Amino acid sequence: MNDTTVAGYLYGKGTVASFDKGVVDELVALGSAETYDPGALHPYYHFHGFAGNQVADDDKFNDLAGLNHACRGANLSVSQLWTTNSGYASTIDPASGATDSVLRIPNLNFDYASGEKLIIWWLGKVTAESSSARMMGDGYGAAAGQRGIRIFLSATGIISFALAGATDVYSGSAHKSISGGLHSFAIVVDGTAGRQGIWVDEEYAFYNATYAALTRGIDTRNSNTFNIGSVYPASANSSVGIATATRALAILRLPSDYTMPSVGTLTRVFQQLRSNPGKLILASAF
Repeated sequence: MNDTTVAGYLYGKGTVASFDKGVVDELVALGSAETYDPGALHPYYHFHGFAGNQVADDDKFNDLAGLNHACRGANLSVSQLWTTNSGYASTIDPASGATDSVLRIPNLNFDYASGEKLIIWWLGKVTAESSSARMMGDGYGAAAGQRGIRIFLSATGIISFALAGATDVYSGSAHKSISGGLHSFAIVVDGTAGRQGIWVDEEYAFYNATYAALTRGIDTRNSNTFNIGSVYPASANSSVGIATATRALAILRLPSDYTMPSVGTLTRVFQQLRSNPGKLILASAF
């Protein structure tokens, strides 16, 4: 953490070294070092679900990274969750009459205005509807308590998103459709620099492998659940959404002082997730 002398030898700031446990404990206590576990999970996970290791009578879509399990809406049965599409965690289109037939993850409360970063990677199947559908998120309006992020699937199967604050800010659009078979998408939002990124099937959507600009200062804080199949909490208009089949979903929320990973770094992470979607992202990944 800073220049430090150990047993007569100078170790410069940023040096990675291995010492006996007693020395390590003393250096950590002095604020001169921190322990490093190359197998540690990324510390800023919010959720990592993988349907491939769950069985057809599981009550929830489990969070492998912690305890933010995705719970069934009141109108989504265990059978609908797991047997509608074998190997996937499914939701039913709320417009069919079962108005709370989505999955709900505990509150994310992403704070874009304060500079936080958000990383979402999804793998699954979805079929586009005749008009743009609100597929995933926690924000649906300009009023306090309704703000957040909402992810759209257009009638042509193109992914985009909006940040809902006192006004809406819209992202760019992905470069190809995810409608139909198995596909992935990723969305990255950087509140510190006011930037965005979108990937489809691990391919970056924007020009020259650099992040695109996004209006800064949008207050996205809320106390809502983060929802798969809709953007609305149970108390709001849950009849608006789309049927989804999720193979895997990873969500990370990085603090404002955390260095934003590069497009190249995240592309490699998403490629690794695609090949093994049940493997958790390590702290060493970025």
